[in-house]
Amino acid sequence: MTTHAQQKRMKALKGTVIFGLVTAAVYAAIFLNSGQVMNYFTKGGMYALLPVGTAFLVSFVHGAFTSNFWSALGIEASKKVSKVEVHATQPAKRVRPRTRPTLRA
Repeated sequence: MTTHAQQKRMKALKGTVIFGLVTAAVYAAIFLNSGQVMNYFTKGGMYALLPVGTAFLVSFVHGAFTSNFWSALGIEASKKVSKVEVHATQPAKRVRPRTRPTLRA
């Protein structure tokens, strides 16, 4: 394994540990204070934004943890091919003659 790949995995491992701890802390805070959470989340008015914000927070932190986890294991998403590369590698389209009869007056 190259040093660049090792550095990338170590960075992902650090991110996994950090975001894993943050994820656990967020879940623990929500579940240990479930009474207060329900009290505020069900008040209505501007408090209706709290569940949405909490969902975004949990989603972001858990997503970052998961991304770093898979990167630390060496599993990466496939690289997308740009349209320029696709056009360069595909053969040019042929112009086919029209095979349907046409009516001319």
